Amino acid sequence: MKKQNFILNMFRQLRSSTSLFLLCSSIFLSACTEQEAIIYSWQLQSQATESSSDFKELLVMAEDIKIMSSGRFIITPVPGGTITNGPDIFNAVKDGRVAMGNGWPNWWSGQHPAWGVMNAGPFDFMNLDASMMFFLAGDGTRLANELSMPDGVIWRPAWWPGMEFGLLSKDSIRSIEDLKSKKVRVGPGLPSELLAAVGAFSIPLIPQEIRPALESDELDAVEWTTTSGAWDLGLQDIAKHAIVPAIWQPAVLADFLINEKSYTELPTDLQKILETAIRSYTLTTTMKNKVSDIAALKKFKDSGTVINRWSAEDIETMRVESDVIYKQYQSDNDFSDKLIKSKRMFKQKFNEYYLLFGAYD
Repeated sequence: MKKQNFILNMFRQLRSSTSLFLLCSSIFLSACTEQEAIIYSWQLQSQATESSSDFKELLVMAEDIKIMSSGRFIITPVPGGTITNGPDIFNAVKDGRVAMGNGWPNWWSGQHPAWGVMNAGPFDFMNLDASMMFFLAGDGTRLANELSMPDGVIWRPAWWPGMEFGLLSKDSIRSIEDLKSKKVRVGPGLPSELLAAVGAFSIPLIPQEIRPALESDELDAVEWTTTSGAWDLGLQDIAKHAIVPAIWQPAVLADFLINEKSYTELPTDLQKILETAIRSYTLTTTMKNKVSDIAALKKFKDSGTVINRWSAEDIETMRVESDVIYKQYQSDNDFSDKLIKSKRMFKQKFNEYYLLFGAYD
């Protein structure tokens, strides 16, 4: 009898424990299900046109984020002009109209003059890899966030087109003398200031406006990213002349802007997924576009584009003018001064290293 009572009590305790376990499991699973049911949806306003390779890679990045998050984090990239465009992308991220933006640092110079020297200005980083080192492993991203965070915006490097193509024009431009009084589409900030200093009229049009303006003769020449970017915009159909190199913007980079409030609302795992996807986009898009640039240059040559180079004298003239502009930035603003000095210090170390460890052929 005692043995039966013992077994019965054990059974009751086990049943009670099992019930408690099932209840706890039910509560836990319910909480997990509720958490997993939260879907974070962002819009990413890009500066890029829908047909551009960098925009197509944004779609890949968004799909990767969706898969890695099991559908909990949905980013929808939209091409330039969908919600806003150009310099207003910064304001859209700052105000929360979009959670994320993609553009060019010099476009944000209306927010603070130092953005004008964040990108690669004249005779700044002349090599793609130097700029990548500075922003990915040096002080670049930290300094950019010092500038952006007071506006509630997190900054990340997006990708590096590298050296711009140069100037594409209907009529031949072979020197600074030929450039004088010409209406030139160029990005705002240092690039436009340098071309203005040597006599051109600088007009910072957004991509969708460039081709129509060139066709209607509102522009005489166009600088638009690299060979592949210019080819994707269809400029080869109108402009049969080019002059290179684009020393006013030699190692240009694009950037991501992230609304700080939207970012902090993400669970930690989704923040990590976003950061990982951005790094993947950065390296993949940079390398893919360089390969595309090589192919696009051949396309330009095969299509009959005549490519000229600036003379050594013209490049020296631009160097002198750019020194004057840099000094003005440094005297006008402490942050610009700090940023320029940081870049130059890194560039000096980079150059010293590559004097010994440069290309072998």
